Amino acid sequence: MTVALRDVRLLVPSRRRSPLAGGAMTVAVPDILTRKFDKRFALFDADGDGVLTKDDFEAAAVRFLAAFGVPAGSAKGRDVLAAYASMWNALIHSADNDSDGQLTRAEFVAYLASEEFRTSGYAVTAGRIAESILAVCDTDGDGRISYEEFAAIPGITALPDDERREVFGRLDTDASGHLDVGEIHAAQRDFYSSTDPDAPGNLIFGRL
Repeated sequence: MTVALRDVRLLVPSRRRSPLAGGAMTVAVPDILTRKFDKRFALFDADGDGVLTKDDFEAAAVRFLAAFGVPAGSAKGRDVLAAYASMWNALIHSADNDSDGQLTRAEFVAYLASEEFRTSGYAVTAGRIAESILAVCDTDGDGRISYEEFAAIPGITALPDDERREVFGRLDTDASGHLDVGEIHAAQRDFYSSTDPDAPGNLIFGRL
């Protein structure tokens, strides 16, 4: 399979700042990954100002809880808020190369494309958010997500019904009519790492 690459001016993230931090280099990121990461950036960018801040992540968590009527002060609410805060803290620590307290699209894409994210960053960022969201979405407590529960997620709700059903069907890899935590994690990993244009998880936030 031929993977299209896009040369993007990216700030390469590093936990340890060097005297050259803030410099840029050209990094070839597969086009499909760039498209997915751009989509995720736009979903996080609540105010549409082109940069990510702590407020964007807090707003995303609050918006999600409101959609399910879950109080922020409840156990599930606190877990969701903590998960989004954990992702923000990991991002700002590892990806904010110019230390300005916010993330540009280039910084965000560079971190998600990095070895650090693939090997250790996922668990404390997107992985933790996925598990906290699953606990809230599972309104009947059966440990799975039905289509109706899935369709209530902000971002998914905004999709046309046919697209929502397509996404759900692709993620439901065992055709059980429900999504379990294993399928959610598999879909997330597809989204953040797979260069296969047909990977089911590419659609987890809607069509690219």
